[in-house]
Amino acid sequence: MINRRTFLTAAALTAAVGAVGCSRTSPQVTDGAITVGLTYIPNVQFSAFYLGVAEGLFSKRGLDVTLRHHGQQEDVFGAVLSGQENVVFASADEGVVAAARGQDLRTFATSYQQYPNVVLSTADGVDPAAGLAALKGRSLGIPGHFGSSYYAALAALHTAGLTESDVKLVDIGYTQLSALASRQVDFVVGFRNNELVQLRGQGIEPTVFSVSPEGAPTLVGPSLITAGAAVADDVLKATSELWQIDGAVSVAPDAGAFERMGAFLRDAGVIDTVPENTYIDLGL
Repeated sequence: MINRRTFLTAAALTAAVGAVGCSRTSPQVTDGAITVGLTYIPNVQFSAFYLGVAEGLFSKRGLDVTLRHHGQQEDVFGAVLSGQENVVFASADEGVVAAARGQDLRTFATSYQQYPNVVLSTADGVDPAAGLAALKGRSLGIPGHFGSSYYAALAALHTAGLTESDVKLVDIGYTQLSALASRQVDFVVGFRNNELVQLRGQGIEPTVFSVSPEGAPTLVGPSLITAGAAVADDVLKATSELWQIDGAVSVAPDAGAFERMGAFLRDAGVIDTVPENTYIDLGL
């Protein structure tokens, strides 16, 4: 059965074809052929794309979609900027940081309406009622001082009113579960749809903290991102009928969330200034 997320992914990619086709700075689309970059090894998180290809959902909308998995050391946005890819499925916060550093990138659809990174702990003595203030004086494991997990850690500190001097940030690579099990760190930044699920599958109920205040996210997660200023009336016309599923689901970027994210990344020192036009409002 084709679910809403897969349908919306196909619809958003249809929008991308029109968008990048109308942009002078983006790679051109020929006969509906589009290459989508997936920034990790084959994984269940990309199921909407796999199903869209397998079920012919993209082809029914005139798209010849090629999925391209990135190599382990590959730059997240290198291929979309060089023209190897038309669209990349990546975290919008990483896109904003790259844009602030001079890369011409735009988010045109958000896949997750909840930010997926959370702070997890299985350590003794962590008071759930304390919230993120429990991080003070403790160690927090992150893959490294880069990317969405690092920004999530900074968001958690910001929400708690803490600074990096209040917490020991430890680079642990992608070893969150083993780092918790071995007590290498007190907390880790993980994904609510990955590490949290795995811990609960082992019968472990960790302490879980969101990195942003409820209802006011300071970061935006996995999204569809392209190069250049892709805005065209034809895109709206071509996609307007594709969003009629119970009238309740949308992948439109949240303007407020993007504003909060830009301000936060600037205030946290990740970027110097907030770039203009970090997302595209296609009226979805």
